[in-house]
Amino acid sequence: MNKIIVLFGFSGSGKSTIANQIGSNYNLRVIHPSGILRDLYEGKTVDLENTRYNTGFWESNDGIRLFKSRLDKDIPLDVLSDRILLNEVAKGNVVIDTWSLPWLTNTGLKIYLKADLSVRAQRVSKRSNISYESALDIVNMKDDETRCLFQRIYGFDIRNDDVFDLVLDTNKISQEQVFRVVCGFVEEYFIN
Repeated sequence: MNKIIVLFGFSGSGKSTIANQIGSNYNLRVIHPSGILRDLYEGKTVDLENTRYNTGFWESNDGIRLFKSRLDKDIPLDVLSDRILLNEVAKGNVVIDTWSLPWLTNTGLKIYLKADLSVRAQRVSKRSNISYESALDIVNMKDDETRCLFQRIYGFDIRNDDVFDLVLDTNKISQEQVFRVVCGFVEEYFIN
């Protein structure tokens, strides 16, 4: 059976970790758009077999500089990245953690891993080995500026959760609990 799973969540929501677990559990390709964007910004060839997820790069000075560089472009590299993602959706049997895809395709199971800003900032602080205050500022900036960018180039609002099949609050549950809930939903979705 062709499985397409699209995971959305703001920075620190756990989407990349869960995408990797889901991909491994169901033998699906896993694509991390953060790695695609990084390759595009750095002028590298995009390797869809080995996309990198964020382990702190986007919170570094270089990452923030690259992140902000997209905001002023008429056609940011996000558009090219999204075209690549849509092509991968068409191929099927994939898990993608993404900020944009839930609004760009009607295909697949769409899951929103939702967490409060303070919880996400704590997670990013730990992941990126930066202070909580720095993480809070960076996460808040990424949320707001990405929202404005997508409203400008696509016309949708990433705060609108109407497009999701499942919205899961991850504030007070463990990564393992999130994984179990998502697996249960995946199995129900693709069996029925």
